[in-house]
Amino acid sequence: MKTEKLAEVALEKGVSTIVVLEGQAPTQHNDNPVTINGTISAPGFFVEGRKTDFESTKKHCLVSKSKGIITLVLNEQSVTDKYTIVGKVEISDKFKSLGINDDSKQYSPEELANRLKLLRSMFVSNLEHSQICALLRNLKAKINADIEKLDDRKGNVTNFFKQTVESNMPDAIKLKLPLLEGEEPVEIDVNVVLYANGSSEVKCSLESIDAAEMIESQFKERVNQEVEKLKDFVTIIEY
Repeated sequence: MKTEKLAEVALEKGVSTIVVLEGQAPTQHNDNPVTINGTISAPGFFVEGRKTDFESTKKHCLVSKSKGIITLVLNEQSVTDKYTIVGKVEISDKFKSLGINDDSKQYSPEELANRLKLLRSMFVSNLEHSQICALLRNLKAKINADIEKLDDRKGNVTNFFKQTVESNMPDAIKLKLPLLEGEEPVEIDVNVVLYANGSSEVKCSLESIDAAEMIESQFKERVNQEVEKLKDFVTIIEY
């Protein structure tokens, strides 16, 4: 309706003042569901900070101890106001970056020395840090090649080529780093494994039985700790 016509209608109805707004009306926005992804403690921290906001809402919590995942769903039947908070146990980036217990991660002795040189803060002992870097740079390894005859149960004889590496590397080095993302650093023994790659090249990898066992136990332990914080607030469903 034109402005003049609006004024005319207003005067007929006894309205002395009118305000006419021109231009595009403000866009109306609907609320969107919220999804938050974090470490395994994320659902617990969210509830701790906003518990009163969701006490009377419909909600549930899915838990997978084997996968190390907790999924908290609040306002579960709402399309626009649903909150999903996912907490996951994850191997720490520092641990993964070193390639510990990762068969695909291989270094030359020089490459490993350069890698460890910048990670002195992970070593329990500064002296051990300097010694291991020096040993790797000046590694004198002897490669032994043997051909062994192996007999199978049928009496067939095959030749088996075997290479071993002898060096002056220590049995293990002691590192202090977080195994899981968001968790405190722990001390672990790490072995520098040397092996022959071809006739003369030596490669290194890092291996830790301590870390493998601790990660497995911490997965379940951390999930159980977080479930204890949530069980009185929401229905827990394990899958």
